[in-house]
Amino acid sequence: MSVLNRLRSVASTAAALVRELASIPAEARRHRPWPSDRGLVLDIGAGQSPHPRADVVVEKYPVDDFERPGEPGLSLAKPLVVADGECLPFADGSFAYVIALHVIEHAPDPARFASELARVAPAGFVQVPSRESELVYGWPYHPWLIDRTERGLRFSSRDGQRAQGAFMHEHFAESLLLRLAWAAHRSRWHHSVEWRGALEVEVEDRSTAERTADFDVERTMAALRALSLPPLPSAVHAALRCPHCRATLDGGDGSLTCSRCGRRYPVADEVPLLLAEAAMLPSGVRGGAASARS
Repeated sequence: MSVLNRLRSVASTAAALVRELASIPAEARRHRPWPSDRGLVLDIGAGQSPHPRADVVVEKYPVDDFERPGEPGLSLAKPLVVADGECLPFADGSFAYVIALHVIEHAPDPARFASELARVAPAGFVQVPSRESELVYGWPYHPWLIDRTERGLRFSSRDGQRAQGAFMHEHFAESLLLRLAWAAHRSRWHHSVEWRGALEVEVEDRSTAERTADFDVERTMAALRALSLPPLPSAVHAALRCPHCRATLDGGDGSLTCSRCGRRYPVADEVPLLLAEAAMLPSGVRGGAASARS
């Protein structure tokens, strides 16, 4: 190759690199939630890194981090409610905006999860790994391969297809060039949907997660009592509802009691545990799976 051709090749490579780098800011903006300055904001599943605008965070597994490999511990910056994204313990329309970053792909029932988002807020932002991302970077506890549709997302069972997630994440952490290339083409790796009214979700087959995180009431209570989390804003506290029947909750004696079904939910310091696994029935027998009324 002549010197001139080599210079041309270098110039072409440099120009391509500049184009790749120049696309990163726009890609970053495309995959970022933009809640308004008004109204309450709910962040689901981001207890380790809540959005700055979040008024409250919902986490089901604040102690067991099996489904958050390599993530930092629970943030103490935002008020917390321990609850299930498929059965949110809030009144209809309690929030102006809801954020769910990399959480719905864990859900056994993504359609129910999406319907709960639309029930508690008229708008929001959901981000999930793309099918390609799942097959390259995915984890065994992600049961779905996800495709973007015209108005939402389609979830398909992984059907035995597995990725070497740990290896690829290690390679990602080691390689600056890989991280830059990923950032320049993020839309290939993430589906980010800012929705209004409702998020359309199609589900094919059923969840095939090999294992999920474990919720233990006593362990969770002990861990939360050792923290110092901010109290719930009064507007959020007023919006709390029984996850079983969505009736109002009455406080007192370190717990919240449903005014309709009588289920009692523990409160650890400032954090209510509003999910079926933590519920105590009036007879004192711990509750089973939630079955919220529509």
